[in-house]
Amino acid sequence: MNVRVRQLLDEFRHRLLALPVVFVIGAIALSQLTLWIDRSIDTSTFPLWLSTTVESARAILSAIAGGLITAITLLLSMMLVAVQLASSQFSPRTLRNWIGDRTQQMAIGFVLGTTVFCLLVLRQTRTVTDGDPLTPNISVLLAVALGIGSLVAVVRSVDQLTNRLRIGSVASDILAETIETIERRERLIPIEDPSNGPEGGEVPETDEVSPPDGAHPVLVTRSGWIQQIDHDVAVAGIPEGCTLYLPMAVGSFTFPDAPIAWIWPEPVDTEACDAAVRRSVAVGDTRTMQQDVGFGIVQMVDIALRALSPGVNDPNTASDLIAHLGVTMLKVWERPVAPTTQESNGRTVIRQDLEHGDYLHAAFDPIRIYGAHDPGVASTMIRTLQTLRVETERRGLPGPIDTIDEVIAEVVEAVEASDLADVDKRRVVALRA
Repeated sequence: MNVRVRQLLDEFRHRLLALPVVFVIGAIALSQLTLWIDRSIDTSTFPLWLSTTVESARAILSAIAGGLITAITLLLSMMLVAVQLASSQFSPRTLRNWIGDRTQQMAIGFVLGTTVFCLLVLRQTRTVTDGDPLTPNISVLLAVALGIGSLVAVVRSVDQLTNRLRIGSVASDILAETIETIERRERLIPIEDPSNGPEGGEVPETDEVSPPDGAHPVLVTRSGWIQQIDHDVAVAGIPEGCTLYLPMAVGSFTFPDAPIAWIWPEPVDTEACDAAVRRSVAVGDTRTMQQDVGFGIVQMVDIALRALSPGVNDPNTASDLIAHLGVTMLKVWERPVAPTTQESNGRTVIRQDLEHGDYLHAAFDPIRIYGAHDPGVASTMIRTLQTLRVETERRGLPGPIDTIDEVIAEVVEAVEASDLADVDKRRVVALRA
């Protein structure tokens, strides 16, 4: 799927009115269908227990529509309260998850669609004196069924919302999405051995992403976060025999009119190559979880740091998030770093990507700085890192052990330099053994 299409679908998914709009359109079409059926059926042959009158139809439809309008107001008010709580207690970066919750969107959409259905049927309900008489037997039956379903949806929405406010649910949702991103990135960036390069020899594996002198820059037209990079589209957009340098990784921020890629040697049709490379890079106003594993880590770290702030002072929540970060690091440690140099059909791409140590430091360094003064938080960090180290050795994971030892040593050093009591320092330092 094209990177731009994935970007648009992701943005649509995280809009509060994404599904409700679909439900409203469906309600409009359904109302016209049921009204057509009501006009086509002979009311004299209609079963008595299923029939209705114009007066009762108007009363039922008015009651359902009026009650559901109140229910919509209740749902939106609860959503605003939940978003406010999530922003103040957890992290503003988690708002995309709250607004993009499918259960809430479906509940709002179902209630809104039922309201629109009732109003449209009510508009067509007429007596003989009104002209074009219509008794909507089928439409009223369906409206009653939709009204009952809407009440169930409201109750389900309230239950879902209250459960999601628990810190365990918030952390588990972020963890699940982060792990899904890690597994998805393995498909988006295929790990393969480079074959014949543009010059007919082996493409060297290198950590150097700086382009040579004379390389052609591909400028980005706007500022924002790099959300996705489709390497297949990027490589296909350059001429055969060229090398594409991608010095910016997913999750980086780019400035307007700054180079996001370099092509060497300079192609003949630079405009076509620039357009193709730009199509392969999605730049947006916010970071997303399409390919950005670091964004999931940042969200969990944000919640942990907010819990350690003096205004909240909730070290148990920070310890909970540290455990979830440990699970994330274990998933990262299970996968090798994809080669920075790849070749396809005589075209080469040299890209920048984060390594195991980058993710580990991003996860534990901020918590180490602010959590070294709490013995429980510091102990949880060391235990989590020790577990990661043991599993790496036991299972022979490709992630480096030296990096884990380095972070453990930094945590111990921070504890020893803190103002903790000597007995607490000894207990924490003893865990290192």
